[in-house]
Amino acid sequence: MAGVRVVERSGNRVTLRIEGYSVALVNAVRRLILSDVPVMAVDFAYIYDNNTPIYDEMISHRLGLVVLESEEALERYRPPEECKGKEPGEEGAEDCYVRIDLQVEVPEGGNGRYVTAEELEISDPAVKPVYPETPIAYVGPGQRIHLVAYARLGRGREHGRWSPASLAALRYTPVVEILGGASSECLECLEAYPEVVEALREGRKGELRLEGHSRTSGLKYCSEGPCKGAIKVSYDPSVLYLEVETTGALSPEKTLLEAVRILEEKIKRFREAVRSAGIQEEAVRP
Repeated sequence: MAGVRVVERSGNRVTLRIEGYSVALVNAVRRLILSDVPVMAVDFAYIYDNNTPIYDEMISHRLGLVVLESEEALERYRPPEECKGKEPGEEGAEDCYVRIDLQVEVPEGGNGRYVTAEELEISDPAVKPVYPETPIAYVGPGQRIHLVAYARLGRGREHGRWSPASLAALRYTPVVEILGGASSECLECLEAYPEVVEALREGRKGELRLEGHSRTSGLKYCSEGPCKGAIKVSYDPSVLYLEVETTGALSPEKTLLEAVRILEEKIKRFREAVRSAGIQEEAVRP
């Protein structure tokens, strides 16, 4: 029976147990999470004044690394395809960009300090730094920075700063066939899998499904090394585990739903393209 169940949800991370859906379909969602779900990030930075030892390029780079909340931005701003080739202030760039101002100066004799993302003045209060403590630059006595930057919606396939997820992993369910006759070296190798060790010590035989294990690469190593002949490892693709951890720009739920929505749109466009090529559905004869 097909179904999706939340196995774990904490912070920016969610793990789903997915049964009855093909690997290709679930993997398509995983890839779209990384490449197509849009989030806000800085695209342009104009440095008007900077006499710190930090190059303008490095400050621009730091701005690009600032994670910006994007939940409301997805509804407020135009998608990146509609803003392509348009710079801030140009005709047709309306609802494409958020303006970010930063003007910091430390007087002579003052105390140098780190400038953080919290000090960025952003034109839209809904687009704010997820991690306000993110350092931008160190400004020493007699030094100053004055810049204007612009953020827009983008997709991970353009650049990593527009990817909403720091992790999107898909795993099969490992199935261990217990054959018996394990050596002490084998049991030591399987130390991270107590269920398998227990079955071997008790002399049980048959299949053992290790659902929910996040780290199973060691099983294959043990089965082909110290445990050769004692266990055999295979993987069941009918029960999948999808683990997603976002940067904080979007919640895991929003990221997943956006990826599914984008997949639906891609399938719809492909279906229309096939039909426009003259290929039509035929009635199935009984």
